[in-house]
Amino acid sequence: MKKLLLFMAVLFVAHISYGQIFSWGIKGGVNSSKISFDDFSLESPPAVTVDPADLTQPDFLIDVNGVSVINPDYITVTAPQISFTPSSYELGYHFGVFARIKILALYLQPELIFSQTNANIDVSATDNIINDFTSSTSKITYNNFDIPVLLGIKLGPLRLCAGPVASFKLSSTPDDATQEVIDMLEDFTSVTKQATFGGQTGVGLDLFKKLTLDIRYEFPLSKLGESVTIGGETFNTDQRASQFIGSIGWMF
Repeated sequence: MKKLLLFMAVLFVAHISYGQIFSWGIKGGVNSSKISFDDFSLESPPAVTVDPADLTQPDFLIDVNGVSVINPDYITVTAPQISFTPSSYELGYHFGVFARIKILALYLQPELIFSQTNANIDVSATDNIINDFTSSTSKITYNNFDIPVLLGIKLGPLRLCAGPVASFKLSSTPDDATQEVIDMLEDFTSVTKQATFGGQTGVGLDLFKKLTLDIRYEFPLSKLGESVTIGGETFNTDQRASQFIGSIGWMF
């Protein structure tokens, strides 16, 4: 009988110790994301045009060292212009599970998160890139599978944390745009990388030993994509995403 009671006591202590070291939970919330286009550049050459009406001008052709060339006064050089401008931070959502391993005041928290992020992008281009197209705004929706691994410190109910996050793109969809922009953004989203890496840092609060609240900022460490082809022209984009994340969770 004494051995049985001792065995049960050991199990009870082990269970309590395990519960103090390891816990897991579910979480969900909202995120506000924005895509930037650092170092945006063009790889296509400028467009050189001549007005057909100028062909009859007497000085349309001039002699240069015995060679007839077009008078530069009748040549128009138009550099191709195209821009992607994020409109603002756009709201999305996320949900998933997390585990927490506590060692004294430190803890390690890996997470498995499904997230949907949105980006409103203003797109503009000159006619020599896309015929009869000037500008439009489109919304791109990204569905991602995120894996943050955060190291933190607990200061009473308050937590501070930081760590890397890997994001795997499941799908991306351009909406609310003209057909020209949809065609362009389909190419745009097709070159985004399936896996990107970033970092997260933030603060959290644990209440009643069950409820957990978090506010984080996620910043990019790698590009979403590097180029896009529009009308046969290739452009560098250097797409990067950042976001603010707010979540609420419940620990078991």
